[in-house]
Amino acid sequence: METSKKADMEIKFIYDSKHINEREALAYAKSLDQHIINPIDLDKESITERQWAEIAEKLNVPVKELIDVNNDYYKDELEGKDFDDQDLLQLITSHPQIIKTPIIHTNNYAKFVKSPYDFNEMDMAFEEVKNHLANKGERDY
Repeated sequence: METSKKADMEIKFIYDSKHINEREALAYAKSLDQHIINPIDLDKESITERQWAEIAEKLNVPVKELIDVNNDYYKDELEGKDFDDQDLLQLITSHPQIIKTPIIHTNNYAKFVKSPYDFNEMDMAFEEVKNHLANKGERDY
């Protein structure tokens, strides 16, 4: 059993445990036994500016798209102000509650999770990535 776990894809699940729907999405993600889920709770752990920049790149969005414009802190303190990417990365790092979560990401892929049921679709995408990587490795021999 241990051997198969090493072959599974690790998925980092970035979420805020203060939100029940995000805790539910994490529970659903953990129920998918074909992947290793590594939860990152923004209420307890931090992500660096560089990591956020990489996540935005994997999501194929500008850094400003990481921000939840419905968040109270954003509305009270940031709305209507102009920030460059570096300023936004600093804000995100120091105020992670303004991030749109949950987000999943692997070494090559990232996606905002809108519903726990998104995992059905994502599971197929991860399987395609895993198969592609496995086939590539086989050709290298």
